[in-house]
Amino acid sequence: MVSFRLSEDEYERLKDLSLMECARSVSEFARAALCKLPNGNGDSVTTAAPRMEKLEGAVRQLKLEMRQLRQLVEATMGPATGDKEIASLQENNQ
Repeated sequence: MVSFRLSEDEYERLKDLSLMECARSVSEFARAALCKLPNGNGDSVTTAAPRMEKLEGAVRQLKLEMRQLRQLVEATMGPATGDKEIASLQENNQ
């Protein structure tokens, strides 16, 4: 639980803002506003987690595609040649 004092004018302004946003209460509005604050990375607390999950999914997909690419290179050029080609690609990407 968090509590803080407001002046009468500040409370009236907060109440007006909560009404404009159709919040059920001043507390609900304040909580929603706090959850939208940046978390230090430019994302709000509520949007960072879904974006991180999406990024992790993309990394998993890239790993799968790299594995498939390696298998394709090895199937067409042989394991020894495929390893050289992959090492060359890795050097170029660093």
